[in-house]
Amino acid sequence: MPLSAAPAGCSICIESLPSQPSIQARLMAIGIKPGARVQVLRRGQPGGILHVACGIMEFMIRHEHAAEMEVSV
Repeated sequence: MPLSAAPAGCSICIESLPSQPSIQARLMAIGIKPGARVQVLRRGQPGGILHVACGIMEFMIRHEHAAEMEVSV
C-alpha cells in the first residue's frame, strides 16, 4: 500500500522511495530508506501532509510524495 494510505498510529516498513532523486536524497540523509521501520503519527486533512517518525527522528512528508512510497505492515 502507499504510505499516503497508512492510518495514524500504524507501524510500517518502507519498501520504496519517491521517484524524484532530490526527495530520495533528503529521505536517505535522515535514514529513511527501503527496510526502515516508521510510524505514522498524524495525518493532515485529505491531501495534506503526514507526520512520521523513524526512531527518535520525526519528519513531515507531503501527500503526493507519500503516495509514491510503497510500505508494508
